[in-house]
Amino acid sequence: MSSSAFLPVQESFVSLQGEGIFVGTPSSFIRVAGCNLRCAWCDSPKTSWEPESVRTTLQELEKFCAAGPRHVVLTGGEPLLFDGIAALSQRLRENGHHVTIETAGTVWLDGVDVDLVSISPKLAHSSPVLRDPVWGARHDARRRRPDIVARWLARPWQLKFVVRTKTNPELSADLEELLGLVDELEISQADRSRVLLMPECTDSDGLASAYRVLVPICIREGFTLGQRLHIQLFGHVPGT
Repeated sequence: MSSSAFLPVQESFVSLQGEGIFVGTPSSFIRVAGCNLRCAWCDSPKTSWEPESVRTTLQELEKFCAAGPRHVVLTGGEPLLFDGIAALSQRLRENGHHVTIETAGTVWLDGVDVDLVSISPKLAHSSPVLRDPVWGARHDARRRRPDIVARWLARPWQLKFVVRTKTNPELSADLEELLGLVDELEISQADRSRVLLMPECTDSDGLASAYRVLVPICIREGFTLGQRLHIQLFGHVPGT
């Protein structure tokens, strides 16, 4: 059996979608291990810094999804690194599922069939250069691919940016970078509501104040406040 008939699955679970335009929607999640980036604040290190996975057939994953909600989220890591994701996305949609794929927007994969591409371009503050200079150089060279992001914008899409909210200099730097990318991608005013700003925060107690920092920015720029509902409900734990 070819390698595309398997995926390295780090975890699969059913929960509510915690982020994006479908926040609160019951969904099955398939998280693969493997990533071409190494964000300093990675919230799923078992898919990147310390990868763990079980080699799982596409048939097993179809069966898992068939027993759960209509909505399915394919995430990682970077799921678009694996050919099997394309085949799985096609099968799931043929089976009547609504399929969202989560990507950092640095990889293209032919054959992907989804209802929503959720693109999370990584800003400069994601660099792990202080933690690991070798990976820092790789990450910094790979994280920004507006050409790839632009290709994905031909599909139904949302853009999610993780933004620092603790100090004005950090917030200003993040906003300058993401606004530059939004302009480069020629995102129209009408489509700006599909650009979500999410606070870099994995502390449920700190989310409310972080949200409040982003409210006036979202109002001014026409962006959407990106919730992190799973952290509010369950804390920063796997399987949620």
